[in-house]
Amino acid sequence: MQEKDLILNKMRNKVLPSEAEQVLIKKLEDLKNIKPNQDWANWLRSNILEAKPQNGLYNKPKIRLAAFSFISKYQKVLVPSLLSFFLVSSFVFAQTTLPGNVLYPVKTLTQNAKIHFASENTKPLIRLEVAKARMEDLGKIQDHQKEISAITQNVRKDLETVTQEIKKIDKKQVALDVSKDIQERSKNLKDLADNIPLEDKEREELNKSVEDSQSQVLALIMQTTDEINQCPSYLQDKLVDLGKYFNDIQEGLYQWSADDIIESRNLFMEASDAFKAGDCLTAIDKIESINILMSIYSLDVKVETSTLESVN
Repeated sequence: MQEKDLILNKMRNKVLPSEAEQVLIKKLEDLKNIKPNQDWANWLRSNILEAKPQNGLYNKPKIRLAAFSFISKYQKVLVPSLLSFFLVSSFVFAQTTLPGNVLYPVKTLTQNAKIHFASENTKPLIRLEVAKARMEDLGKIQDHQKEISAITQNVRKDLETVTQEIKKIDKKQVALDVSKDIQERSKNLKDLADNIPLEDKEREELNKSVEDSQSQVLALIMQTTDEINQCPSYLQDKLVDLGKYFNDIQEGLYQWSADDIIESRNLFMEASDAFKAGDCLTAIDKIESINILMSIYSLDVKVETSTLESVN
């Protein structure tokens, strides 16, 4: 193409081309006059001009930030971990909230769960502590009257339930210890109630619930103490019968193993010592243990203590 331009420039400048240049000009003109075959033109249109690029060869490259490229690879692990983190964080943060906060229901849910999963012996104490915590929360706010009224009603129900749960404790000594602990922890309930912004009627009802709860716990302490200290008169007769039985080895204990004989006699000595010390509940427990051993050998001389259940 450069030679052609050179020749044409010479022609414009009226410079006669050389013989070789004249031959080249003639060939170029011949080429210019060549027309493409129709079949060839159709083939070119269908196979080249209209051909679509193969998939994957001309895809637009995706730009990924190196700092976040690991997310898609580990998303099955990261997503559950992040959800767990936010869930735990919500529960932890909720413990510092007050009534009216959007997360406060999470706090009350946690408190109710503590009560639900507590053992029978610790449930009264846990319920009292939850009631006190809610009263402290109510004393820290001045608005949200609707929430205050609803929570106050729940506190009153908890205080009424405490004494009922103490009565469900099987062991009298444990019930007595729990009652004394609750009495000690209930001393500031009146002060907590006075700090809550309540209407006069609601305040009066809450104070009455506090007083009733304290009175009932005191009554339980006195009643349980009397039951523990008063040994039934027939308990000594039971110990006498057992003493006679264990002294007659030939008649009563010939079927017993040596270990069971030793264990039963130790239990009898412990029951006698507890009775002399005025610890009637321990004496009853030891007699019941002896009865279990005697029932293994299906003996007819089993000492009945069913009448003692009202005391134990």
